[in-house]
Amino acid sequence: MVKLMGAVMTGFACAYFGFKLSLSLKKRIKSLTDICTSLEMLESEMSFTAEKLKRAFLRVDRNGLFTSAAEEIEDKGIKKAWNNAVNKSQRNLCLTDADCSAIRMLGETIGKTDLDNQIKHIKYVKSAVMVQRDSAQAEYDRFGRVYRSGGVLIGLMIIIVLL
Repeated sequence: MVKLMGAVMTGFACAYFGFKLSLSLKKRIKSLTDICTSLEMLESEMSFTAEKLKRAFLRVDRNGLFTSAAEEIEDKGIKKAWNNAVNKSQRNLCLTDADCSAIRMLGETIGKTDLDNQIKHIKYVKSAVMVQRDSAQAEYDRFGRVYRSGGVLIGLMIIIVLL
């Protein structure tokens, strides 16, 4: 009986991890899409209103990244606040290092140049994030089902072997 319970629990654990990996890929796509949307909104905010950067960040936030940066702008400066926000949000948003390096580019020039150059840079960062999002979508299309099915199949295999 104990052997049966152990085998079933191990099988469910394998299936759980397969589904969890698949969901993290899906969450990465959603996070990158939200960041693209926030960048579009930031571009509009900067083009049509003369808001301070902190207030603009608070208005465009969709997943906590911009709010986290806005909280530290006055104390640490824009570049450091943005990098800290990206580092804090990386695990929560399921972002890879390549995603983070694309997102960190925003902190390099935002708030340092004239409005036209900042808008151009936001568009550039948005296009880099969209490339990462497309890459994440391709990865999900290729591996999402494999992770789910693989987790279940490995779990079933373990149950069969243990029984």
